[in-house]
This record gives sequence, C-alpha cells and structure tokens, in this order.
Amino acid sequence: MVNVCFITPEYMPIMGGIGSYVYYLANMLAGYENFVYIVTKSHQEERLEKTLGGKIHIFKLKTFKTPLLELIFFYRLSFRKLMEIGRKFSIDIAHVNLPLVPSFAVPKNLGEGLVATVHSTWKGENEALKHESFLRLNTNEKIVRSFNHVLRFFEYRLLKRSDEIIAVSKYTKKELLENYNLNANKINVIYNGVDVNKFKLAKDKEKIKRELGFNNDKIVLYVGRLYSRKGLPTLLRAVPLILRRFRNVKFVISGKGFRNEEDRFKAFASHLKVGKNISFIGYFPDERLPKLYQAADIFVLPSIYENMPFALLEAMATALPVVTTNVGGIPEVINNGKNGLLFNPLDFQGLADKVLYLLENPGFASEIGVSSRRTVEERFDWRHIVRQVLEVYDKALAK
Repeated sequence: MVNVCFITPEYMPIMGGIGSYVYYLANMLAGYENFVYIVTKSHQEERLEKTLGGKIHIFKLKTFKTPLLELIFFYRLSFRKLMEIGRKFSIDIAHVNLPLVPSFAVPKNLGEGLVATVHSTWKGENEALKHESFLRLNTNEKIVRSFNHVLRFFEYRLLKRSDEIIAVSKYTKKELLENYNLNANKINVIYNGVDVNKFKLAKDKEKIKRELGFNNDKIVLYVGRLYSRKGLPTLLRAVPLILRRFRNVKFVISGKGFRNEEDRFKAFASHLKVGKNISFIGYFPDERLPKLYQAADIFVLPSIYENMPFALLEAMATALPVVTTNVGGIPEVINNGKNGLLFNPLDFQGLADKVLYLLENPGFASEIGVSSRRTVEERFDWRHIVRQVLEVYDKALAK
C-alpha cells in the first residue's frame, strides 16, 4: 500500500487529458487499497471531498478565472496545501503531471519519491502553434508562445528533480531525451489507459442517436478542446469535400474553447457554407460521454501535435473507426488500415478521402472498429496501466 499525492490544475469537472489521467488513475489506485490525495483548483471555496471509502481525498483550491494569474495563484496556494498535507499524512509518492505543473509548485520534502508523468512538452506545444498567426491564437496559446523558454526552464527543473519519469508514449520519451539532459533509464514509457467497461460498443446505435437528438444521418464526431493544435480548421475544410458525395452526414464537435473560439470556428464553417451540417455541442459531461461516442459512426482527430490522446482511446474502446493524424504517439496506437486510418496533419483533402472511404465501405469501417476495440482491450485497459505505474512507484521508493 502506498500513499500518493497528486497536484493537478485539471480534475473533475474541469477536464482535459491530464484531468482524465489523474481521475482514472486515482480511482484505480484506490481500488488497489492505496490512499490518494489530490490537490486541484476550483472557482468555488476550498473544500475537502472524500470518495471511494475514504481512500481518495480531494482538496479543491479557489482560484481566479484570469489566464496566467489563475495558474500562478493556484501554484502558490497548492504549495502551501502540499506542505500541510505533508505534515498531516505520511506521503510516499508525490506524483506530478507535466507540462502543467512547474517545479516551484512542489515542495522538495513532499513524499519519499517524486514521479512525473509527461503528457506533452512546452517545446512541442510551441512548435504546434507556429503554423498559426500569433494574433489568431487564444490567450493561453499566446502565453505558450511568448514565455516558452521560461516554461521550459521550470519544466526541466522538475524533470531533473524527479526520481522516475513516466512518458505517455515512445515519442514523448524521444522528445524528452532530445530536449533535455536526462537519464534515459529513469524514463518509463507507460501509455494512457481507458475504462473498457465504461466505453464500449453500442447495442442500439439508432436508439442512442434519437436519445441525443440526432436524426438518422451518419455522425462524424470530434471530441477535444477547441485549440489550434487540435487541427479543427483542417476538419472544417474537409467538410465541403465530403458533403459533395454524401449529403446525409452530420459533423458533431464536442469540446470547449477559450472565450470566443467556438464563435470563430462557427464563423469559418459559415464562410465555407457548411454551418448547417456542423453541430457545436460544447463540453459533454464525462458521465454522458460514452453515449456520445456510441451515437457516432466515425471518429476524427485532426491534431497537429499529440502524445497519447484520451479521446482517441475512448473512441477506439467504443469500436469506432477512427481517422487521425500520423503525429506524435498516435502511430504507436494506430496501425494504418488495420485499426484506424492515418493522414498527414493539415491535409484536409487526405482527411476527406479517409472519411469518404469509410462511408463508402461500411463493412471495412466495421472491421477496423472491431480491431480498434481489440487493441484497447489488449494494451490500454486501465487495469494493465495501473500495475505498471505501481512498479514505477516501487522504483522511485527504492532510490
């Protein structure tokens, strides 16, 4: 049994890839009789929550809603809270998630071992934004561009401090070794996981479509943040090409953006004269997310930069045929033509061709959907992942 303390700006209901990682990993750890402490942010008063028989303790710290200031204030509060937790409880492992947590947010005496999971790097995030005009970036993206060297400095300091590092893909490990002077032996590749009992094949897809207010159109689904590096303009540019041959296709885009991001994408869709075929449905609650995947016929992720996207694994677990880019860690999951289809980032014609091929060949689409589900069951089930993480904890504590 180990006592693990996470620090994460993202957690239920503030969700993103890192929030999902901490949520599911914490629940799996508690299921193995470990105690978990989570320090995260909230826009309400600080409070403590206990879940799973008292094995998960969640400390939510009230912050501002202003970009940058919100995170700086959270890190200041979290440092104090982590010091308090360290005094009250016997913490074995402090587990941080990069790139969102800087070194100054984590007390040096917190826990017997320090483990860092790297979901992406600040350099990679910055490179993914260079195709876009600076003025078109949202505030968070402008911060990444403008202060990248500062962000990388704090990222490196925390990586050097860590006893063990978890890279969420082989690509991520390669990034770390190319960008920083790190010991390769302490970088462990452990992929993200997915709850295969929660995300699974629909028994009655048409019924679920009706429940969610969709008609009998074919549904092409995107799930993720409305950020530049996610490649949404590529998807939007592909829509007219697809509609020329298939009129009964609805493109459903689920996710939140920064302030006016959704309006900007809606305006672009209107400019392309495809607005009526695209539904922006905003953030879809986690508890209802499995049904959204089950209602879809094809899943698309047109990202410019990814390490190991949760949305991709969730779609695959639902046995959806997926069309995604051959970037980052994605080719470590997708065997092109076997359990999904790959195309080059920013290539909207290539994206359109892949989607059209699936629409024209439903038998093939079904086959790769079944294969994608099998891939997840064999390699990405959280029950496999948590055992690998516990082995890394043992390595960190042995140092």
